[in-house]
Amino acid sequence: MEKKRIIIVGGGFGGVKCAGTLCRHLGSEEAEIVLFNAENHLVFSPLLAEVVGSSINPMDVVVPLRQLLPGVFCRTEEVQGVDTAANQIVYNSETGQGTRMKYDHLVIACGNVTNLQAVPGMADQAFPLKTVGDAAALRSHIIEKFETAEVCESQERRCWHLTFLVVGGGYSGVEAAGEINDLARVSAKYFRNWRASDVKVVLIHSRDQILPEISAGLREFARQKMEKAGVHMVLNARVASATPEGVGLQNGEFLKGGTIVCTIGSSPAPMLASLNVAKEKGRLQTDPDMRVRGLQNVWAIGDCAWIVNAQNGEPSPTTGQFAEREGRQVAENILQVMRGEATKPFCFKLLGELCSIGGHSAVADMLGLHLSGFLAWFVWRGVYLFKLPTWGRRLQVGFDWAWLLVFPRDLSHIRTEQTDRVGHAHYAPGDFVFKKGDAPDNFYVVEQGEVEVVRPHDGSNNGDGEVVAVLGPGSFFGERALVGNRPRVMSIRARTTVEVLVLGKNVFAQMSGALGPLRDALAQTLNRRSVDLSKDRPEIYDLLKRTPLKQLMEPVPDVLLKPDTTMSEVSHAFVEKGNEFFYVSSDGATLEGVVTITDLLRGRDSGKTDASTPVKEFMTKNPIAVTMDEDCALAATAIREYRLKTLPVIESKTNRKLVGYLRVRRLMAYIMKHGDEGAKATAKQIEPKPAMPAA
Repeated sequence: MEKKRIIIVGGGFGGVKCAGTLCRHLGSEEAEIVLFNAENHLVFSPLLAEVVGSSINPMDVVVPLRQLLPGVFCRTEEVQGVDTAANQIVYNSETGQGTRMKYDHLVIACGNVTNLQAVPGMADQAFPLKTVGDAAALRSHIIEKFETAEVCESQERRCWHLTFLVVGGGYSGVEAAGEINDLARVSAKYFRNWRASDVKVVLIHSRDQILPEISAGLREFARQKMEKAGVHMVLNARVASATPEGVGLQNGEFLKGGTIVCTIGSSPAPMLASLNVAKEKGRLQTDPDMRVRGLQNVWAIGDCAWIVNAQNGEPSPTTGQFAEREGRQVAENILQVMRGEATKPFCFKLLGELCSIGGHSAVADMLGLHLSGFLAWFVWRGVYLFKLPTWGRRLQVGFDWAWLLVFPRDLSHIRTEQTDRVGHAHYAPGDFVFKKGDAPDNFYVVEQGEVEVVRPHDGSNNGDGEVVAVLGPGSFFGERALVGNRPRVMSIRARTTVEVLVLGKNVFAQMSGALGPLRDALAQTLNRRSVDLSKDRPEIYDLLKRTPLKQLMEPVPDVLLKPDTTMSEVSHAFVEKGNEFFYVSSDGATLEGVVTITDLLRGRDSGKTDASTPVKEFMTKNPIAVTMDEDCALAATAIREYRLKTLPVIESKTNRKLVGYLRVRRLMAYIMKHGDEGAKATAKQIEPKPAMPAA
């Protein structure tokens, strides 16, 4: 039999169960099983609330996929789309480029993604609870709130720090509220300035009862038990907005709190958008055997799939219990197809549902039995302990739970920020300093060489795109993302060999706040860079983009100074020739520097020079330049960035042979002649300030 390739997208419960089942029945000579997942581990999501409550270690709820599935080729790359006509997936390789891989069978188990955009402000202010990173960050934040409350002088503000708003009364919300409540109340005895009575955990739910998935009696038990433990219930309420101070409800009421946890809000994974197949509420519709409707070799399971359960004719719920059974069944169906046998429809009877509500209590529907209180909590822990995929994790989690019966919860607050630094970095031509979408971690100053500011094409973040600016020695970049605390909106690529000074973001904040000149320079630079001709004046930008520099540049000046030309000789040259500037070159061709009258006067006034001082000591070394093959739009940006009167033009990025120069006056005249009536205003935006040094 020809060796097949089976690709599984998603490393959740369904994807892992599918991969494991296939491995047990197929030898390496029969099939290659490839699992794509953005993270290299399986997250046991039912225990994320335990991480938030410091009941277990964050690493105890993850299992490395490579150790869990030794026979599977695990790839930590994100799949961007599926080409069903060519039987190929498209994924981002380690270079950031879109790469294709062919499949014989494809299993889509990518789940869904958190989407907090439906409520204004929620994405900015709330903590989601989807990944182990979310849980660890929330735990750290909660303990930080404990510490802040301890030193807060205002009682009102202290209570605000100790108020936790949990949005969503399903399993995740109820378990998170219970764990946060337990953590806060059992930890109060270790603090001097606040008590358990200062803690307020509020659970906000849009229906009249929490936990709609279980029986009415257990819902009511859960509500009463949680309220008795100190959790406040706000039912029949929808959140309309989220702010740094709390959440606003649709009825106009505002609930104040220092922490917002959102367990609602999800949307289909982005890769599903490229699939032109039938969907229901964003999920892929499947045939009874879990094949994506209309496709023979593409299957879907888990949260991303709309699978009708043959057991009751209802859509399968998006729970781990069902995802595991779907993963096993889809693997068996793929094996049946490979053997030429008939597939089976998905059919599974729910075994039970469990939910911890805090305070050593839980509720459970198990095999027709309704359990609550300590017994249900004991069953809950036992079931989930043995659901963990490896004995190593079972022992670790079991030990953590046993530890809590004797010792208190861990209140360590680990800061995740790296130590700020001031350092240097080297980049070769073509290397990226950072790409669009990267986090704003550092501020950069060019020490040697040049970098290009790249606007990616079509919103891509692979680094390719249009060069919109060139920055040279003395220039800085990265300030806008740091000031706005937002991802990078442009990419920065080394144009030549580059040396940069790197400042951590907190160092940058301290320096820019304390140093007036730096603060002023940042303000001026942000103001200059806010002008974007491509958006503000697209007709002028298009004119400059289609105009090559060769059309407007002037030939190399007759006189080129040598680097050892003395200050006295430079002065005579300015007097005799009447030039505004001179280029400096050792060989009469390669651009090494430029000297203006302003440079000469500054050199004279420095007190460190005399008539015999060579020009190389006070000239502008390796001035910014553009190449003869580039366009006038890039030249206009460089002129504005450096407030130049002239811009040298060189042969290429690697060869700084001087071939000409561009005068700003000629560029302005060209705009006013060939642009519309608004061109004059645009030309003034490009024109440098008269008081600034010319170059």
